[in-house]
Amino acid sequence: MPGGLHKFEFVGREPLALWVTASLLFANTGLMLSLDFGSKYFHPKHAPNLVSWYLGHSIVIQIILLALLSAVFIIFRKRVRHTR
Repeated sequence: MPGGLHKFEFVGREPLALWVTASLLFANTGLMLSLDFGSKYFHPKHAPNLVSWYLGHSIVIQIILLALLSAVFIIFRKRVRHTR
């Protein structure tokens, strides 16, 4: 089938940086969504400063983590194999 599934895999073990970055990305996504949906029940006046700061910067943190994940694939590109 034309335009089939492209799959990328590491030759050997995955780098530790990939696991750390992916874990932080998933944790940030879960925290961002839970605070975003829960903020309508959580009055902003009672929110701690750290929560208010995080809500204002969570998208930027998400973009930085995605860029770090891309950087891991670029740095370890010799160990990445493309299969179909």
